[in-house]
Parts: sequence; C-alpha cells; structure tokens
Amino acid sequence: MRYSLVRVAEPSDRQVYHAIRRSSLWEERGRLGYDDARPEELFPNHHALLLKRDEAGIGTTRLDDLGNGTGIVRLVAITAALRRNGHGRVLDAMVADYARALGLGRLFVSAASDAEGFYSSTGWTRLTGDAPVLLGQAEGFVPMTKRIVR
Repeated sequence: MRYSLVRVAEPSDRQVYHAIRRSSLWEERGRLGYDDARPEELFPNHHALLLKRDEAGIGTTRLDDLGNGTGIVRLVAITAALRRNGHGRVLDAMVADYARALGLGRLFVSAASDAEGFYSSTGWTRLTGDAPVLLGQAEGFVPMTKRIVR
C-alpha cells in the first residue's frame, strides 16, 4: 500500500477532492449546499490536499497557511468505506509533514465533536486560549491545536 499527499492541481484530482468532501461532510450529515466553486479554495495560501492510496483518492483536507507560522486544517474527510482503517492517522501525519515543509510550527482545527477522540489520539489538544479568528466558532465543534516540530 503506497500513500501520497498531493496538492490538488489537476482537474481529475479536484473532482475527487470535492466528491469526497461533498459526500463525507455534507450528504452523510444531511447537509445541503456544498459549493465546489468557493473562491477560498483557490487562494494561494490555501492548500487543497488529496490523500491517495495506490493512486486512488481516499481522503481530503485543506491546510490554510496563516503566514505567521501557524495553519488551520479544514474539512478533513476519509471516504466512508475506508474509515477506521488507519487512513486518517496517515493523513494527519502527512499533513503535519506538509505543514512542517511550509515552515509551520502550530496547527489548529475545528473538530467535529464526534471526532475529538481521534484528534486527541493523534496529538491534538483542546485549545485553551485564543484561537485564530479565521478558525471560527460553531456549535458542535471543538477548537483544537497541535504543535509540530520544525
């Protein structure tokens, strides 16, 4: 099994990226209105990332580089059929490596409350202090942070 984490650039990767997010984070949760044309998806400091296993897209996230040594991990998803098989841990580790290569030393995530256990088990802690304004605050989500060694 070979994993890779790619910054989404190719149209075929972008299609898979949005399909995973739409299904996992909107449709499965009964939400409507997923918009794959949101302008922030194309900001140069926003890194749309696709986790591939043996060249097939299986997971997504977006890493927003805040420009001050910190970043926000957004909309983490693994395809439904492959969850609970360690792929999320692989994605988490590969995103940390990617962030480290960008020069980031601290990450933030607004974790769905039902995913807090996963994040805690991979080194994230509940945020006790100020969060970046761009992290946002929403009911049912837990602000978390993780330091990554540069």
